[in-house]
Amino acid sequence: MIYDRSSTHLRNMHYTVLAVLVSYLSWRVICDPSVVYKLKNIECLTVNGFSANASCRLKAVNWNKAVAQMDVDLVKPLYNISVQLQVFKKDYSNKFQPFLINVVLNVCDLLSKRSFMPYGLIILKVAKQFSNFNHSCPYAGHLIARDAYLPESFSPIVLPLALYKMNVTIMENYTRPPNAHVGGIVWYVQAMQPIQTKRNPKLRASRY
Repeated sequence: MIYDRSSTHLRNMHYTVLAVLVSYLSWRVICDPSVVYKLKNIECLTVNGFSANASCRLKAVNWNKAVAQMDVDLVKPLYNISVQLQVFKKDYSNKFQPFLINVVLNVCDLLSKRSFMPYGLIILKVAKQFSNFNHSCPYAGHLIARDAYLPESFSPIVLPLALYKMNVTIMENYTRPPNAHVGGIVWYVQAMQPIQTKRNPKLRASRY
């Protein structure tokens, strides 16, 4: 049997190059997301008798990111909170159309780990990261959110490039219906490819 050292060497080089390429592509996926979700606008809605003094504003961080600062006072304690999450996608006629998600979740069950609905866990993950909405019910007093945004990892799938409207309607459930409308939040989110910025070349030390 003839041992071909050159072919073995080439094969090992091929495997090495392939391993480096796979590592590089994996690093790019992790460190350089293909789609980012940039907040474009935000609205906060209150209901007399339940919520007041709402403040919602955005702060631009860079071309790819803006963060939300939100405040609201609860006029009365909330003991059994539910939210309705609705997602709309802007179409070519410049209208928002329903897009995949329209669910009602009992937040108190999620906070006490009596429910594990996927969309509810996504909401809680974002809320706990940026706000004081991080303990079991009831809720009272002043609620805040600071520097909130949607991380690229919030969605299990990559959303198509478009402008989305995400409605979060907050309700207080009583033993007997109807449910009471407490307030709401509307996020306008742009799913977009990251904008790559180039640094300006260094100025020369001396000019001619």
